[in-house]
Amino acid sequence: MTLLKASSMFLAFLSTTGCVKTHLDFSGEAVCRSADGQSLCPKLSHFQSQLTLSPEDGSYYARLAYDPAQSRKASWYDSLDLGQQHLPPQRSWLADYELGLDVSERWSLHLEDSSGTTLLPNASGLAFATKFQDIGWKQTVTRLSFENPDIFVGDILVGLGEGERLSADDGALYYGARFQWYWQKAFGLQLGYSEDADSVANDAFWWRSDRGESHQDVSSQRLAISLILNGKLPSLRGLEASLGWQKNTLRSAREGTSERAPAPLAFDPTEILSEDFGAHGRTRRDAWLFTTSYRILAEYLIALHTGEFQAELEDAALTSCALEDTGNCAETAASAHRLRVREWTYGLGKIDSDGWSALLEAHEERYDRLYQNFHFVTRGTTRQKSMRLIQARMSWNW
Repeated sequence: MTLLKASSMFLAFLSTTGCVKTHLDFSGEAVCRSADGQSLCPKLSHFQSQLTLSPEDGSYYARLAYDPAQSRKASWYDSLDLGQQHLPPQRSWLADYELGLDVSERWSLHLEDSSGTTLLPNASGLAFATKFQDIGWKQTVTRLSFENPDIFVGDILVGLGEGERLSADDGALYYGARFQWYWQKAFGLQLGYSEDADSVANDAFWWRSDRGESHQDVSSQRLAISLILNGKLPSLRGLEASLGWQKNTLRSAREGTSERAPAPLAFDPTEILSEDFGAHGRTRRDAWLFTTSYRILAEYLIALHTGEFQAELEDAALTSCALEDTGNCAETAASAHRLRVREWTYGLGKIDSDGWSALLEAHEERYDRLYQNFHFVTRGTTRQKSMRLIQARMSWNW
């Protein structure tokens, strides 16, 4: 029996009992973007309907969500339709799901859709603040949680493997742990760790003719550390901030091939090495992220974030050179094994108590010389040294 069939039967059983509360939520998001002279407006980037079932005593619950705009990988969410990005337009109708059971006052057991344990927190609320994080493919996991409110929260996860949501495609399990400690109910320390012996999904190498085999035997080891200020400190009420570092090490037992994506094609910077060069041995990817926001009168928001992404290969398999305006090398190319991308986002807006919000965001990315050789624009053959966009975003939750 597949997970989908089992979930459907469980939801049907809950809905037939008279003591079960049913709640239906709708949330959505519409954006208008202008990126380097190219505009996209309006775009309904998110519209999710979510059904939640729970008994009167709250001992267990079930959640199932549908979103026609849901991307198969969370990190692709804000990269699609940007003007520079050409990631595959593949969607997954099932946006989210969870079955939860309260074992005791502090222990609970969950079967859910998850992006892993090493995501860095976003205190800004800005759309692109998590773009440089190395986000694993969503998967089905079993999560055991312990919670002592305002002091400690711990999660242990065992999953089917990255990219495996409704069925297992390999015999390698995913293992993860995440812990949060709080001090004075305002400061937090978060640690996350995970391992997956087969961490690339079947459709990751969507552009390769041998994609049915090329994703195999790529293991990942992820680590994340974050410091958090949650806005509840009496002397700084309304100020939220987070500072985090994430490391992902990928290793492959397979021999690399020379087949690469057709140009011009722009990859998400957190994906380019794992998809194109990850089979050539060890690849390390690091992300540093600082996010902050301040609420004025509890509803007006000022926010910013800055981040840096660095990828390093075991061997100098890449080439770097200074570029002419045409995108061609102006000098002899040199071998390299490390690239770096930096980004900033500034935003302001209003968050209403009725469940809607409106934000205006300005985002900028700057690429080092090496990354410029692999980041193409849609027009002509000119590479980019930077990318800027302005975005108006409205979201709602009914």
